[in-house]
Amino acid sequence: MRGFFESSKVQKDKPEFGFVPKCGACGLYKTCESPKIKPYGQGAKRVLVVGEAPGVEEDEQGRPFVGKSGLFLRSSLKRIGVDLDRDAWTTNALICRPPKNATPDAKQISYCRPNLLNAIRKYEPQVVLTLGRSALVSVLEGYWRDIGALDRWTGWRMPVERHWICPTYHPAYLLRMKDALLDCLFLNHLQAAFELDELPPRQPKWEEGIECLLEDEAACRAIREMEEVGGWMAVDYETTCLKPEWPDGQIISCALSNGRRTIAYLWTVQTSLVTKLLLQSKRSQKISSNLKMEERWTLKTFGHGVTNWGWDTMLAAHCLDNRPGICSLKFQALVRLGVPSFNETTEPYLANVKGSPYNRIDEIYPPALLLYNGMDARLEYKLAMVQMKDMGL
Repeated sequence: MRGFFESSKVQKDKPEFGFVPKCGACGLYKTCESPKIKPYGQGAKRVLVVGEAPGVEEDEQGRPFVGKSGLFLRSSLKRIGVDLDRDAWTTNALICRPPKNATPDAKQISYCRPNLLNAIRKYEPQVVLTLGRSALVSVLEGYWRDIGALDRWTGWRMPVERHWICPTYHPAYLLRMKDALLDCLFLNHLQAAFELDELPPRQPKWEEGIECLLEDEAACRAIREMEEVGGWMAVDYETTCLKPEWPDGQIISCALSNGRRTIAYLWTVQTSLVTKLLLQSKRSQKISSNLKMEERWTLKTFGHGVTNWGWDTMLAAHCLDNRPGICSLKFQALVRLGVPSFNETTEPYLANVKGSPYNRIDEIYPPALLLYNGMDARLEYKLAMVQMKDMGL
């Protein structure tokens, strides 16, 4: 069934925003002593530090980070040989003080975001160090939709576009918590951010080169060719439901990637039989994200499992960092590879229909589905290689 989603583009090249702040809609400039506080600092190490909003002292002096939080930050940086004013630029998600130091809401952050984008465009920082959740929400808008809890983001060094994004805690939070362990983590995060002395590696356009094969003959030929090459290979299914035990559950498409080539194809009688041979082949070591899903669907479809499972990116992510909420392919693709979330257009079709275990995947325009499937497989392969390197394998 041909549905509503017909875009051939899955990954956004770059989040697009306006550069004109909505100060009239926000109105905070009317209630503070120092409205629209400008970024401050010399930026010798090309780090832009982004906080939440000006406090009382900042509002009085017209400079970021001169109050209690700023003194804590400066003291922490001094321990690693960094001078905040000399080595960084400083600004906030909001550049006007909210009344009673209230936590910025989503609208205020959105209204003020162009000021932050203009600062990034002006200074071209090598690193954007975000302090607290409000700063992270502002910086990651367009890359990730639901930030959720801050804890899962802290400590990552995300190679996004032309700079690194390094989230950590806000000093005000640390002053409230008085937790020696959090203080130690904070110091480690600062040191890791200021040690970055190179721009992130230029990332490929991940969609380019993915072969979306709609014809059985071409797909079968490509599957055989990849089986003959062997080596590490990511395998990814797209299905009508999560659990293969549901009676009407079906595999709709499959994608394979070995790092040099990525193919995605519709699941038909012909392509499934050739895929069966590849899945049983000992020439390749298979990679997946949550491999138990592909294993269970393979067992249901063929009556046997996959030969030579070699890597599960979800399990590896958990071994490397056991925080909750960090193991999904999409999250890991952003924090490890700098790939913005690319499932906004497909997500409504992959979610279960209310009251049913099944989704609407069959409504996705087939070329778009295959491109999405191919992206998953290509990123699974790349992520696995990064994880293996981190583990010294």
